[in-house]
Amino acid sequence: MVFFTFFSRYFVWHYTNGLLDCLQILADFLWFIYHFFSVPVITRTLVTPWRRLGEPYRKGFDPERMLETFIVNLLMRFFGFVIRSIFLIVAFSTLVSVFLLGLFIILIFFLAPVIILGSFIIGFYLLFLT
Repeated sequence: MVFFTFFSRYFVWHYTNGLLDCLQILADFLWFIYHFFSVPVITRTLVTPWRRLGEPYRKGFDPERMLETFIVNLLMRFFGFVIRSIFLIVAFSTLVSVFLLGLFIILIFFLAPVIILGSFIIGFYLLFLT
């Protein structure tokens, strides 16, 4: 009787608390990756100059100097945009990959008792009946 009680409690745990724990672990991984790549900070500062490089505007009216400063600042902002965009692409591709891998692992976890029981039945069939 203890044998059946153990398995019934195991199945109840496996499909309630165990499944919820797996989902929580997946959520923790996704939260970690989201904050590891600093997605909120990168999106807020998407068009700021790279590493705050740039030229300050000088006082006085010198069109050549103003255009030179404008072009340098524009290039630094463009370079910052490109680098941050690459980081965002890597972050989102990592998020999607971990999410899909997590769904696959949860599917395996969900089907594990059936797979184990089926493996035992097939093993006994192949061992004794063929």
